[in-house]
Amino acid sequence: MDSEYLKTFVTLAKRKNYTQVADSLYISQSSITKRIQKIEKQLGVNLFNRNTKSVELSKYGYIYLEYAEKILQLEQECLKKIDQAVVHDNSLIIGSIPSIGQYGISKEITNFIKDTGVEIKIITEPSGKLENLLHSNQCDFAFIREVKDRKYFKRIPYAKDQMMAVLPKNHHLANLRKISISQLEKRVLSIGAERSRPYNLCVNLCKSSGFLPNVVYTDRQIENIVDLVADGMGISLLMSKLVPKESSRIVAIPVEPTVSTSISLCYMSDENLTDLKRKFIAYIKNR
Repeated sequence: MDSEYLKTFVTLAKRKNYTQVADSLYISQSSITKRIQKIEKQLGVNLFNRNTKSVELSKYGYIYLEYAEKILQLEQECLKKIDQAVVHDNSLIIGSIPSIGQYGISKEITNFIKDTGVEIKIITEPSGKLENLLHSNQCDFAFIREVKDRKYFKRIPYAKDQMMAVLPKNHHLANLRKISISQLEKRVLSIGAERSRPYNLCVNLCKSSGFLPNVVYTDRQIENIVDLVADGMGISLLMSKLVPKESSRIVAIPVEPTVSTSISLCYMSDENLTDLKRKFIAYIKNR
């Protein structure tokens, strides 16, 4: 049944007045009559009890009204879902670790937007949260450091980085070419946010060297950590690209043995890829 006919029936059932229905639907009263008669002919029953003064639903009309409203509601929900799917097919939600600028991720996304004209929403979260967002379909892709749930994700290598010990420039170890993790025993450390992957990596490195680190400060903001180190608040362990190159108050020294981490563009292994998603994957692969 044509949804316009159903809408006409529902409106007449509620307003009980042909003139009001004609005004609200911008159709003639004769068109209303024809639509109602066509529905009644198809059903084989009268939906209204008519007299010269009013129009009232018949017992069949009450039954039909219940389902007509449901059909119209389902149609609206269906159209909404289709609209959302169309928008989603022409846009992307991309997650990234917070260091989106230091690794050139924001630049790659911006260039892709310029090349394609698509709409992209960017979410920055720690790697663990990004994996959860992928699992719950709250983002299409995510740039993740040291992926944990590898069996669930397809991964495209994006960047590698090396861990550095960051010290005040006047520190007595500042002239070394390399620093071993064991040299950090009993020294004050300022590192990434507690229970984050950078934090866990630093703690586990110290444990594997036979000691528990003396962590006095944790923060998600790298600038705060660097400022504290520059002010003499201990040493930090940071990835090379996160260390400000322009700072004259600190030095960054590679740790030994060499510690590297990787960042990958990830998406669900069972993902049904749209043309736009394939384009983004190809763009990152060919950059």
